[in-house]
Amino acid sequence: MRVVTMAGMSAALIGTLVFAAPASAAEPGPSFGVYVRVLDAPVGSFVEVVAAMPDLLAKAGWQLQASYDLGTDGCEYLARVYVVTDPIWTAAASGAGTDAPFILPLRIAVYQDELGTHVAMANPQSLARTILGETGYEAAATAVVMRLQTAVKVLPGKAVLAQYGQMRDVGLIGKTMGVVAGGPFPSKIEDIGSVKEADGVNPSQLADALANAAREPTKRWGLHAVYRVDVPGQDVSIVGLSGAKMEAKSFAIVGKGGDDSRDGYRCPGVDHAPAFPVEVIVDRDGSKVRMRIVDEMFRMKMYFEDAGTMKFAANMAMPGSIENEIRDLAEDAIDTLRGRTASR
Repeated sequence: MRVVTMAGMSAALIGTLVFAAPASAAEPGPSFGVYVRVLDAPVGSFVEVVAAMPDLLAKAGWQLQASYDLGTDGCEYLARVYVVTDPIWTAAASGAGTDAPFILPLRIAVYQDELGTHVAMANPQSLARTILGETGYEAAATAVVMRLQTAVKVLPGKAVLAQYGQMRDVGLIGKTMGVVAGGPFPSKIEDIGSVKEADGVNPSQLADALANAAREPTKRWGLHAVYRVDVPGQDVSIVGLSGAKMEAKSFAIVGKGGDDSRDGYRCPGVDHAPAFPVEVIVDRDGSKVRMRIVDEMFRMKMYFEDAGTMKFAANMAMPGSIENEIRDLAEDAIDTLRGRTASR
């Protein structure tokens, strides 16, 4: 059962390409994976770990915004994601500018595989270099990982600190053959709709309208709102969207990724569970209130680049169709607000 708590070239050509190294002036730093695993618990402990997580996250000082079961398309192994906000991390990252809200929600997953139950998160050590800047956030990002590891040490199993997913020593994600998907993060943010501030709409109201428009799953990917949160001290709201079909398809595509040790697992890609939900940022831009997302092809590359070029080529239509559904939801939200305004 899926549980939601509320609180965004042709295949033939791409198939001939290889991922180019990032063109970056930044000096290579430590190599970080897109994900980091902090606990390996025994087989059969999934229910126990899942039940304990909300209290453990609260004791760590984190605010739970959503928890839900991810789509695994009939696989016997399960995964559950917890979206939290951390006041310490929010304070550290918020000064990075208008793109900072994309990294404020922390995604933590509990997932199963043949070896047992695991706790992992989307790694702020890696993502901060991509989203916020190549340097300047190392200590704060590392502290987030350490807080999670400390929080789950009381659970059965072994504390670990295992980086996995695409390994990167710089934050800049390079383009494939100089043309596809990569580039500086700010250039990959897309405005998916806006409302004039003069209409009396603020970011919180537009976020509410988006969450309301996304109450029911979309037809293709099952996208719906799983959380909606305001950023403290800022006129910014975030809506998280996800869908079982999108999740299951993504896990099936990435498979073992770059980890040959997972070859032969029944559901090897489920360890990429912290890639979701997708964030839609709602904020002000001059005289308008806007909704923004990361270009979906680029976002797929951020979290699933280890799938390899051929799998990207075989699924080139997927990111665009996901983004189209998100844009449709944004349009529905705007139409609702305009109707509300017109009726005054």
